Amino acid sequence: MSQFKISVDMADVGAQAGAIINAAVLPRLNQAVRAVVTATQANWAESVHRARLWQGEKDAYAASIQAKMTGDFEGLVWSEYKYAREIDDGRPARDLKKYLDTSQKVRRTKDGRRFLIIPFRHGTPGSTAHAPAMPTEVYDAAKLLKSSKIVGQGQRAAGEVTSLHPVWGTQPLGKKKQTPFLFDRTTRQHVMVPRNIYQWGERLAGLPKSLSRYEGMVKTGSAKHTQYMTFRIMMEGSKGWIIPPQPGQKIVAGVVERMQPLAERVFAEALKRGG
Repeated sequence: MSQFKISVDMADVGAQAGAIINAAVLPRLNQAVRAVVTATQANWAESVHRARLWQGEKDAYAASIQAKMTGDFEGLVWSEYKYAREIDDGRPARDLKKYLDTSQKVRRTKDGRRFLIIPFRHGTPGSTAHAPAMPTEVYDAAKLLKSSKIVGQGQRAAGEVTSLHPVWGTQPLGKKKQTPFLFDRTTRQHVMVPRNIYQWGERLAGLPKSLSRYEGMVKTGSAKHTQYMTFRIMMEGSKGWIIPPQPGQKIVAGVVERMQPLAERVFAEALKRGG
């Protein structure tokens, strides 16, 4: 947990004002501490929104920042966001293929390699709410695509042996060729996972090499809420899907650097005016 403790050293104040020191005796100082606690919470949240993080992480981190008064002249601002510390200190390299060890949605190739189909959402130009925006020329072509849609839901076995076709996508090899992968102890049958049934529309094709990441894009959803998706294969044994180490962003240290001198000035001014 990351936290700030904001307080006034009351030792010298107590010697001057007598033994009983509380908000009734020093109301301006109490108000000053409250204001600094609130300002620190807001500054921390603003710093998170300016950080180099994806929008979903920014929203979750900022929403986790809380504040409260713990006494007449002290307060606490804290976050229990589980990634706050590593965002500040830096993140080591991560191999995303480790998800193949835990996800029940893996499929397998004919030679037994596990893989996952990873959807990537692409935002429209000018939008940063959910995903990075695609270039305008890609959007101009993508919005003309015939939409794909989910027409039903079924189930498939976890670890299903599947063929990968460059045009038709994934196709199960059939029950007779399936081999055990993950069993339900209760039923002693394959563990089953949800499977969407799609009616595919058109896919974006013929893009230049510089825009190849958008090749195969589909349009889904409704006229009022359209989404643009591409799909990539995370394959066991591939060299990719490794996120390089990320340097620490020192968000907390930056908040301290900005708020500490401000707090000292505000507290001193409140005492100067008689508390």
